Amino acid sequence: DLLKAKLKIQRIEMEQLARVRPVNQLLITQVIALVVIVACVSWLHGKDVAIAVCFGGMISVVNTLLLKWHLLRTVVKAGANPAKNLGGVYRCIAERWVFTLAMFVVGFAVFEFSALPLLLGFVAIQVVLLFGNMKQA
Repeated sequence: DLLKAKLKIQRIEMEQLARVRPVNQLLITQVIALVVIVACVSWLHGKDVAIAVCFGGMISVVNTLLLKWHLLRTVVKAGANPAKNLGGVYRCIAERWVFTLAMFVVGFAVFEFSALPLLLGFVAIQVVLLFGNMKQA
């Protein structure tokens, strides 16, 4: 029980140091927007189109989760070292690009989703990411 409390305190300190609260709020906004968009698309265009939109939107949400994970990881590994922080940024960018491309390949080749709904789902949630970041500036 004491170990759980200590780990929880460490996690909270790490999150405060990495300033992940805006990312958490952004994730909540993205998920809410995705649920609303998928529900509307399902009602208007049917289940198959809604699933493709959902898959595209989830690519964007998981990208944001990957960003959060890298923020927390960089705080632990790099601390205040600017060179290591920059290395973490480059790694985060590369991994997010590779993940995004891989998921589009899975969506198109494996699940054979139609391109337009898949791309629109991704773009819609990316727009939420854009406007969510503008509020933080």
